[in-house]
Amino acid sequence: AGMSQAEKVHEQGVTNISAEVLSPLALNLWPKSLAATSDKIFNQRDQEWYPASQIKTLVWVKSKELGITQLGGLLTLISLIFIVKAIIQFYKLINAINHEVIFDWLNVRRLNRIGRNLLISFVLTQAYVLMNYWASIRLFELEGYEHNIGCDFQSMTLIMGLIALLVGRIFAIGLQMKEEQELTI
Repeated sequence: AGMSQAEKVHEQGVTNISAEVLSPLALNLWPKSLAATSDKIFNQRDQEWYPASQIKTLVWVKSKELGITQLGGLLTLISLIFIVKAIIQFYKLINAINHEVIFDWLNVRRLNRIGRNLLISFVLTQAYVLMNYWASIRLFELEGYEHNIGCDFQSMTLIMGLIALLVGRIFAIGLQMKEEQELTI
């Protein structure tokens, strides 16, 4: 979409392309009152209009107005890289367990890497969400709505990262106990 916009702007002879190219901005909204709504949607199945509230909306704004928020795509890409690294470590852990290598220091390190990668991905994703939130409250004020940052909280990545670190710590304690028991015999 960005490339086609740039080509269209170039054909029109506009020299400042960044002023004309539109970029997506996600608005996370919450109605100020749940009792009444001013929005409606048309249901084509029964040809009726229904009251609606915009909770998540994608708005196309001029790129120059977004500022640093445009780097959010880079944060998302880096976050995805850490997710892939966690998946690779998880595969290696499962492979080791399938080969009956369970309580091993290498598996403890793998679990710790999985946890760290997931937590880093969580932090990067939340940084993008925060940047998007700041841009949306700076650029938009909608009647009957307030901005809501809680819609995009990625709790599963946080929980999985903490669980991986916890299991890694449990494995480490089990290995220490096993080594101490082998030394006493």
